[in-house]
Amino acid sequence: MDLKLVPQDEAKPRLRRDNDRPRQILSAALNLFCDQGYEATRLEDVADAAGVSKATIYLYFENKEDLLFALIRENIVPMVEQTISQMENFTGIPSDFLRMKAQSLGPLLLHSNHGAILKLVVAEARRFPEIAEYFRTEVPERGLTHLAKLIQKGIDTGEFRPCDPHAMAAAFMFPLLMNGIWANSIGPHSIVDGDALITTHMENFLRGLQQ
Repeated sequence: MDLKLVPQDEAKPRLRRDNDRPRQILSAALNLFCDQGYEATRLEDVADAAGVSKATIYLYFENKEDLLFALIRENIVPMVEQTISQMENFTGIPSDFLRMKAQSLGPLLLHSNHGAILKLVVAEARRFPEIAEYFRTEVPERGLTHLAKLIQKGIDTGEFRPCDPHAMAAAFMFPLLMNGIWANSIGPHSIVDGDALITTHMENFLRGLQQ
C-alpha cells in the first residue's frame, strides 16, 4: 500500500474540516427536521444537504434518532450546564440572577436554533418517548431542581414570599421555553413580540415573588 504523508501545513486545515463535519451534519439535519418533519426526513436527505455521503454520517452517528439525541446533547444540555454552574457560583441576591438569566436565556431561545430544537422535541415526543425521557432528565429536571434551590434561598433570606419553590421555578422557566417554541412555530405570523414578552414575564414574575 502506497501511503502518502500529509504535510503539516495541509494536515491542520483537513483536521479542522473533519472536526467541523459532525456540526455540519447536525445543522443540515436540524433544518430538514424543522422544514419537513423528523419522520419524513431520510438520512439520504441529510447527507445531500450536508454535502457528504450517507456513509460519512455513520462515521459520527448511529442512525437518524442519534442525530436528534445529538442536537439536544450538543446544544441544549450545555446551556443547562452553564446555567447550573452560574447559579452555583452566584453570590448576589436571587432576583438579580433570575433577571439576568431571563435577559440572556429568553433571547437565546427566541433567536437561535435552541428554540427550533425545543419545538422539534415537543413535536416528536409522543412518537419517540425515549427522546422525550432523555430531554426531561437532562434539561427541565436538572434545571428546575437548581432553580428551585435558588428560589428557596430567596425565601430563606426574606427576599421572596413563602411559596412552593419547585412550582415557582417552573413558572419562571416554562414561559421562556414556550416563547422560543412559539417563535419557531408561528414565526413572522406571531401576534406577540417575543422580546417584549420576556420583559413583561420577568416583571410580573418577580412582582409575584416579592414579600
